[in-house]
Amino acid sequence: PGVITACCIIVGFAQQGFAQQVIAQDATLTGVWTYSRDAKEKEQAQRYEAIDRATKDMNGLVRGRARQMLREKTTPLTNISLTDGGDRVTFSRKNRRVTFTTDGSPTRVQSERGTATIRAKRQRGQLVVTSQAQNGVQTTVYSVSKDQTRLILDISVSGGKLKKTVRYRATYDRASR
Repeated sequence: PGVITACCIIVGFAQQGFAQQVIAQDATLTGVWTYSRDAKEKEQAQRYEAIDRATKDMNGLVRGRARQMLREKTTPLTNISLTDGGDRVTFSRKNRRVTFTTDGSPTRVQSERGTATIRAKRQRGQLVVTSQAQNGVQTTVYSVSKDQTRLILDISVSGGKLKKTVRYRATYDRASR
């Protein structure tokens, strides 16, 4: 269990080099969001580059396995379902739901992959979710585009054996409200 596991617990349920997005200040995250086909190729290349930079100084055998694992574990989900109640947010996927407050208080999440502590808060019209696992931290900043048709996730993963933070973006299109 580790930071990548925590990533999958949140997102599986749920920067450098990126152009700034215009963010809707009072936009709701509520809806079903589908990973954007338009952004997929570019974002995957940027994610792989970030992983390669973060693992560059690792031993050759470890580096190859670390890159493979990070590429698998950071692959964006096809769909994300969110319910934004203002002071509470719920992530739903299949038969599993995780609800947490947005006041920064800790919520422990358990899955078959391990345990993580999640803290969420709102900053400048965005939702910032930090997941602390046994050997690392993942921070995901959720933003909705000004026209409210896109959900932008700016994700950073650090800790464990990573000497540098992996930063990448995942863009989703609104499928329904």
